[in-house]
Amino acid sequence: MAGLFCGTLVAIPKLHRALLSEQVPVDLTCAELMQRGIGESSVVRLTDATIMEPTDELEFAMLEPDPDATQTLPVGTGMRAWMSGDKVAMAKSTIADALKHPRSKKMMDQLVRGEVVPRGFIGDSVPQPLKLTPGREIAAHALDEVQTTGTLTAFVTEDPTSHWIVQAAEVLDLTLPTPFLKSAEMDQYSLHPISLTESKANAGIWVGASVLAMTTGWLFCSSAGWGLWILFCPIAAIVGVFGLPMRSGRGNRVTWMLAFLAGAFCLVAAYGLAFVLGGLGQSQSTWAWQAAGFIAACAGLALWLGVRGSVKTKRSLALSPRSLDELIAPEKGRSRGKAKRKRASKANQDDAEQFATTGVRQDKLKETLEKNASYSRKYLDPRLSVPANAVASPEATEHSLHWQKSDFEEPLLVEIGRGDAACSVTIQVGCQSLVLGMTDEVDGEVRLRMVSVLDDGHCLVSVDDSYPDLQTSGSNDQATLSVFESVTAQKLLANHLEQSANVAEQRHARLVTLDSNEWRDVVLLSERVLKSILHDEGHQKWDICDMTYGRFTYPAQPVRIYQEA
Repeated sequence: MAGLFCGTLVAIPKLHRALLSEQVPVDLTCAELMQRGIGESSVVRLTDATIMEPTDELEFAMLEPDPDATQTLPVGTGMRAWMSGDKVAMAKSTIADALKHPRSKKMMDQLVRGEVVPRGFIGDSVPQPLKLTPGREIAAHALDEVQTTGTLTAFVTEDPTSHWIVQAAEVLDLTLPTPFLKSAEMDQYSLHPISLTESKANAGIWVGASVLAMTTGWLFCSSAGWGLWILFCPIAAIVGVFGLPMRSGRGNRVTWMLAFLAGAFCLVAAYGLAFVLGGLGQSQSTWAWQAAGFIAACAGLALWLGVRGSVKTKRSLALSPRSLDELIAPEKGRSRGKAKRKRASKANQDDAEQFATTGVRQDKLKETLEKNASYSRKYLDPRLSVPANAVASPEATEHSLHWQKSDFEEPLLVEIGRGDAACSVTIQVGCQSLVLGMTDEVDGEVRLRMVSVLDDGHCLVSVDDSYPDLQTSGSNDQATLSVFESVTAQKLLANHLEQSANVAEQRHARLVTLDSNEWRDVVLLSERVLKSILHDEGHQKWDICDMTYGRFTYPAQPVRIYQEA
C-alpha cells in the first residue's frame, strides 16, 4: 500500500513536473488562466496573484461544538435515537482536540492547501478554483515568492479532486455544502511553485523506490499461503489471488509462458496509459491515466519476477525429500504391470483375429518390412571397465562434488568404449537412489547426463547440450530425452527431477530406486534407448534388438521392485 500511494500520489506527479520543468513560463493573470486553461506550456507566471494561507481556525471550524447540540435528537431515527446532541458535541470536541495535538498537527500541515487569488480579491467562504499543492510549507514559500518578486511562477495541472468528491457523494447519497458544489462546477487547477520542482534524478529515485515497494509487496501477497492472515488482511489476500497459479511451485512451462506474455502486455499497456493517454511529460495530461500506467508497470514487473520465483521454487521443491518420496515406486502392488500384460494379451488376440480373416500374420509382416528397409547398423553395447589407477579430470571432479552435496554417493571412475574410441566416465547414484549421474569426458570436454527409470520400464535421460549427437529433445515408447542448454551439474539435476515428475505424472508411474551395483545395467540401458530415440527421430539408422539388463529390459517392460528382486 505504501508503494501504491507514494507512487501514484507523490512519485508520478514529481516525475511529471520534473520532465516539464524546462518549459518557458507564460505570463498570465489569474482570470486569463481560468479562461484559457492549460495551453502549450504547463509553466505559467501569474502576474497578479497572491496567496491565501490555510489557517488553524478554518481547519477545525466544522468540528466546533454546535451551541444547539445540547438538545436531544428525535427518537426513532436509528443511530440518531441513540446519539443525543450532547454526545455529538462531545465527539466533535474530542476529534478537534486530537487534531490539535502536536503529532496530528504535523500530519495536517502536509494535507492543507493554500489558495491562489488575484490581488485585491475580496472573497467569501467559497473554495477557490486555483489551489496550491498540499503542504503548509509550500503555501508559505509561494507567499514569500509573491512578496519578493510580485509574481508566482508555478507548474499548473488540472485538479479533478472536487469532481471526484461530488461523484462519490452522489453514489453514497451524501449531502455536500452548497458552496462546495458551486466550486466543483468550475474547472479547477493545482499549482506547484517551479522553484520547488524536484530534479529528474530525485524524481527517478521516488519512482524507483515506489515501484520496488509495490512490486515487492505484490510478490509477498501473491506468494503467501492460505491462513488466518487473510481474515485480518483481506485486501492483501485479494491482491494475492493473481499469483495463485504459480504459488508454491504450481507453475509449469505453459503457466510461465502465459505469465511472461501477460507481464509484457502489462508493460506495453503501462506505456500507453502513462504516456499516450496520461500525457506524462506533456502539457495536456491526466493524472488518473498516469497512475493507472504506474500500477500496470508494477503488475508487469511482478509477473516477470513471479515467473522467476516460481521456477526457483519448483526446482527447490523438486530436490526436497518429500517430493522425492512421492516419486518412489511402492514396494507392493503390481496393478500397473498387470494392466500392461492385459494390453499385450489383447494385442496378441487382435493379431490372431486378423490372421484368421486375412491369412497374414501382422508380426511377420512387420518383421519383413523392417528387413527390407534401408540399411541400418546393428547396435552393439559399449564396453565398460573399471580401470585401476584412473583419475578424473578437475572439471569432472567439480561436477561430482556438486552432486555429492545433493546426497549423491562418491563417484565411481569407469572407462566406456564406443567403437574404437574410449572415454572416462564418473558414475554416481543419489537423490534417494532415484537418479544416476554421469560425467562423460571426450577430448577434454566434460558432458553431463542424468538417468532415471519409471516402474513401467520407461527410461528418462537428461543431458546438457555438449553431446554432438543429442542436440534436440525427443521421446518414444522406450524413453524420454531432455536436452538443456548450458546448465551446471546442480541445475541439470533440478531440471531432470522436474522433467521426471512431469513424465511420471503423465504416465501414471513412479520412479524406481536404483542400487549402486546396478550402474552397469542403467548405463547400458541409457545408451540403447538413446540410439532408439535417434533412430525413431530420423537422425540415425540403427538395428536395435531386444535386450535385458538385470531388472531393466528393452523394449520397456514393468520393472520389478528392487526389494522383490
